[in-house]
Amino acid sequence: METIELTATEIVAAIEAGDLTCEAVSAACIERIDELEGSVQAWAHFDRDAVLATARKADKSRSKGLLHGIPFGAKDIMDTADMPTAHGSRIYKENRPAWDAPCIAACREAGAILFGKTVTAEFAHVQPGPTCNPFNPDHTPGGSSSGSAAAVGARMVPVAFGTQTTGSTIRPAAFCGTVGYKPSYGDLNLTGVRDNSPSLDTFGLIARSVADLALFRSTIIVLPFAPLAAVDVIDIRIGVCRTPWWDHAEDYTQELIADVADRLSRDGAVVTDFDMPEGAEELVQAMRDVSGFEFARVMLHERLRHSGLLSKKLLNGRVNDGVLCSYEDYRKALVILETYRGQFAAAIEGFDLLLTPSAIGESPEGIDSTGDPVFNLPWTATYGPALTLPAGRGPKGLPVGVQLIGHRNEDYSFLSAAQAVERLLRKTG
Repeated sequence: METIELTATEIVAAIEAGDLTCEAVSAACIERIDELEGSVQAWAHFDRDAVLATARKADKSRSKGLLHGIPFGAKDIMDTADMPTAHGSRIYKENRPAWDAPCIAACREAGAILFGKTVTAEFAHVQPGPTCNPFNPDHTPGGSSSGSAAAVGARMVPVAFGTQTTGSTIRPAAFCGTVGYKPSYGDLNLTGVRDNSPSLDTFGLIARSVADLALFRSTIIVLPFAPLAAVDVIDIRIGVCRTPWWDHAEDYTQELIADVADRLSRDGAVVTDFDMPEGAEELVQAMRDVSGFEFARVMLHERLRHSGLLSKKLLNGRVNDGVLCSYEDYRKALVILETYRGQFAAAIEGFDLLLTPSAIGESPEGIDSTGDPVFNLPWTATYGPALTLPAGRGPKGLPVGVQLIGHRNEDYSFLSAAQAVERLLRKTG
């Protein structure tokens, strides 16, 4: 297998066995970047000389951390001491933080090699950067974690960091044929990561396997690594959740969900329908009020001092939502979300996973939009973990994913069960 096709877990094993060096892994990824970056444009900052110097130093080091030699990218809203953090904005093009965000520091300490900063939509909102889908440059990679998803999908790095406030990790990961993970709210530290809507913001991981997610999650939390539990599909109770927005999904997406559900059932999983508790439709406006109210205030400095450098999409989108939202409506929306979380937590008892679309369909044409987040919004709102797995191709040959939903704050069990689904999809796909 080519080096660029290896998962992070496989890279660690190959380096430990002496079959690869850190420099060889980094060199293979750099070659891939040189080959595809002109069309994909996944990177906001990349310094090949610095990467190779770090890899050579890692090969000489006696310290072999959990992530020894693994290349990774970080969304350009995450502070790094040796690289600019521009937030996808001209306002911060010269911004050089004095420190690494804890998520970056932890992974570097564990031996991972930060290749650079991946392109983000402006302030992780909806105005996209130049990144294109690695499967077809005429299509969006999704967003706002566009560069991270494209870099992993293009085999430039095996792992990259994103964030999610509505659907900014799951959707681009699905569009780019990768494994994407939004942890339970608050599970991974967001210190040093630009706020968008603090009541909703979550970290995001984009990789090539569920095992890779567990590896990086353990490192970022700074806990001893425990391999995922061995779970058999026959022991998983799965609810097929079409959501109130099922008619938004393309026919082939609906068929894919039905096909995956059938494959899981044939392999022994207990598969039944799951209906979201009454009131799910209210989540859309509640999320809009909360994210808008908070984002408009997070953006105060930029709005007051640099409004001419902000896009119309940003000002007319979430900022405008926040300006128009009263404090009373904001507080009401918070109550709606918190109440629904309790209802959902009760409803999901008796299920290990929910199966639902990752997106409406394959990546839409054009890069001026990041896609519709309708199948991501409820799972960000309910605070539980979500994960997308590559599961098929759409009519244009672009990747289509399926999304798994789990219990809040039970991410280890969630990832263990998701890995069983991943094995089945790879075996039968």
